[in-house]
Amino acid sequence: MGMTNFYQGSLRYDMHGRKRKTNSMKTTKKTKPTFKPYVKSKTYAQKQVDEHREKYPSMPITMNYNPQEDNTWKAKESKNFTVAPAYNKGAYQVIPRKDVEHIGK
Repeated sequence: MGMTNFYQGSLRYDMHGRKRKTNSMKTTKKTKPTFKPYVKSKTYAQKQVDEHREKYPSMPITMNYNPQEDNTWKAKESKNFTVAPAYNKGAYQVIPRKDVEHIGK
């Protein structure tokens, strides 16, 4: 028995032309679910961001900005010294510019 065009693509009949059993008669009517409003929960990434903000809070707007101290004197003062290896050892030493000629002696 071949497949006819009548049965092709039908949900009531199987591919051999036999009528399928319906399960709709066996089921009982279900009660309609009650309405529950959607409550948005935080994702893992949002929780991580909130924890980070609590740990490292931003600077309040009401506080005054205090810039870092001026350290330019350190650069000027370091021009008076040289760093060189101490004789045949691996460590380095700081030597004044006037004693550079004695390095390695």
